[in-house]
Amino acid sequence: MFNVVYSKKAAKYFKRIPKAYQIKLRNKIEELAVNPQIPGTIRLVDYPIAKYRHRVGNYRILFDIDTLGKTLEIIDIRRRDEQTYR
Repeated sequence: MFNVVYSKKAAKYFKRIPKAYQIKLRNKIEELAVNPQIPGTIRLVDYPIAKYRHRVGNYRILFDIDTLGKTLEIIDIRRRDEQTYR
């Protein structure tokens, strides 16, 4: 089980998301805490903010995994649009 750590940016954005998606995102983050490599987890190439992403509806969870420290750092949560991966 990984410890989940939210960045300030991710925590702030999470509060602005509609409640229905907050529940879905929270459930998915709990799944990622058990096993970050669940199906649907994509390793990002040449993306400076995060190393991995996971899709939940129209939202993307951008995160890093520290296997030695058993930490899952949620760097950002973004709604999918043209600016998501820039």
